[in-house]
Amino acid sequence: MKTNTTWGGATGTDSVLQQCARQRWFWPALYGISVFSILSFAGARLLVDADTLWHIAAGKWILANRAVPATDPFSFSFHGAKWVPHEWLAEVILAASHAWLGWAGPVLVTALATALALTVQLRFLLRYIEPLHAFSATLLTFLTLAQHLVARPHAMAWPLMVIWTAQLVLAREQNRRPSLWLLVVMLAWANLHGSFLLGIGLAAALAIEAILTEKLPLRSAREWAPFLALTVVAGLLTPHGVDGLLFPFHVSGMSYTLSVIGEWKPPDFRLVQPVELWLGIVLFGALYFGFRLPAMRIVMCFGLVHLTLTAARYAELLGLLAPLLLMPSVGPQLRAAIRPEIKLQLSPPLLRTLTALCVALFMTSIVLLAKGIQHDHRRIQPREAINAAMAAGGGGPVFNSYNFGGYLIFSGIAPLIDGRADLYGDDFVRRYMKAHSGDAKALQDMFEEYRIRWAVLEPGSPALKWIDGLPGWRKVHEDDVAVAYVLGR
Repeated sequence: MKTNTTWGGATGTDSVLQQCARQRWFWPALYGISVFSILSFAGARLLVDADTLWHIAAGKWILANRAVPATDPFSFSFHGAKWVPHEWLAEVILAASHAWLGWAGPVLVTALATALALTVQLRFLLRYIEPLHAFSATLLTFLTLAQHLVARPHAMAWPLMVIWTAQLVLAREQNRRPSLWLLVVMLAWANLHGSFLLGIGLAAALAIEAILTEKLPLRSAREWAPFLALTVVAGLLTPHGVDGLLFPFHVSGMSYTLSVIGEWKPPDFRLVQPVELWLGIVLFGALYFGFRLPAMRIVMCFGLVHLTLTAARYAELLGLLAPLLLMPSVGPQLRAAIRPEIKLQLSPPLLRTLTALCVALFMTSIVLLAKGIQHDHRRIQPREAINAAMAAGGGGPVFNSYNFGGYLIFSGIAPLIDGRADLYGDDFVRRYMKAHSGDAKALQDMFEEYRIRWAVLEPGSPALKWIDGLPGWRKVHEDDVAVAYVLGR
């Protein structure tokens, strides 16, 4: 008769769990499952951004036409103008997931990408610090992601960003050239999101570090130079070529647009910001423990901090990448500074309970996603207002609120403007914002030039007062989401 082997009074199952807990993959796996499950439960919270709607519509267009558009197929104001859909692959994934699972599809993709990014980060950190400290670091990372955690292409780039940076850092730690398989990561990243340019910059910075600090700088240069060249080539292998590589520079040059779009504004420190907490804890640790860091890593982190203070959306870069860049130096110093070391040691029953709970959460989240998720964020879906306008004879060119553009495209209606600010450019965005703010001349010029026939605007839009006074225009719908006007009859 077989009996369970024991270890320290525990059953064979407990022994297996305790052995697993000593491995660097066990805690990241549980953590990743937990993050995925929590985000799946959050579900509709990931769908609050209006841009998700036009991203899905763009992906559907690509799948239907089996081509990536080079000109705008959606708006009437810029129809046929040059457009660089640099996130085309992510849009295809979003569209395919939506077609397969409804709104649960984009939620599934976003939750999976976020969980994978944090799992890879935690596994990397466990090389250098104890699980409790590593968990704390990834928790801070999650806080920096939270404000920009929506079903959009940038979230799908997070795991590639972490894998890329972690492998480059490991290559530096081992004094070797990065593996060529990373070029596949860069190729996918370049077709998912424009942040791939940051990956090229990180590779260049670490190559410079290798050349300046290694005993054989010429050998380091010979090892890194071909990799950097191939990295740039991989970044160019998109449907847009050089335009894709230059896209981030185009966006960063749109000074007015970046000043009026919320996610591109600097963090508002009048309110407590996750990045403020992140910076405070890191600064406290650096001053209290007196960490010494390589000069190039300090420069790179200063660059990430600068980006974060420039635009709130960049906080995710600081949270994801700074721990990877700093931990090879900080980890050993932290281990030496904390005595006795605080280790995550769980009793067998507690470890078994924790594992069962994570598995139960995961299975429940899968059932929840399979049942479907309702997209009930009316704020970005003026469905009733548009239906009323169509029933009242509305159609043709529309004057719409910026946040309604995504829903209009998703509904097959050409908007005046939407979230693709890079398409419209600074001049048009400035002109639109002036009209939307109620400037009579700007409104009149825009209505005449584009022959506006109906309007759907947020209730607080100053332009409503001007439209209300126009002869021949009548209000056909008003609620807490949108107000609709139609010209004629």
